[in-house]
Amino acid sequence: MAMNNHTWEEQTRRLLSEAQSELIGLERQISDLQERQAKLAREVEAYEMALQGYLMRSGRQEVTEFNWKKILAHDNSHKARLITIAKHNGGRVNQSTATDILYGNKLIRARKRSTAYAMVQTYLADMVKQGIFQKLGPGEYELVGAQQKFT
Repeated sequence: MAMNNHTWEEQTRRLLSEAQSELIGLERQISDLQERQAKLAREVEAYEMALQGYLMRSGRQEVTEFNWKKILAHDNSHKARLITIAKHNGGRVNQSTATDILYGNKLIRARKRSTAYAMVQTYLADMVKQGIFQKLGPGEYELVGAQQKFT
């Protein structure tokens, strides 16, 4: 019986040693990946700064694009997302632009852009009937009650 316990103890110690070795290896890999991530983050920041400097020297302004995925993440329906897009665009929404935003950020389930376009068209038409939007022209809609910008 003592022999069985001794064999079990040796096997358990061997397994413990293997697990510890594997853990140390994984910790090294994680450390290496974290260093690589930090290095790449600094590199991206440097490239962004270089690009901004170039654009300032050349007199061009960088087009500031909203992070639509982050802005629209809290909206749980496509209709709510269309309203949010309109609010960020001064109360107006263009059907094609809204489709590009939703489809490009994978916020609408459609395999093709043309399908997404038709879905957005249907949502906007329904919201016109509900009195949320009013149609201004082909593909152009405005939130009802949105303040006009006078320039």
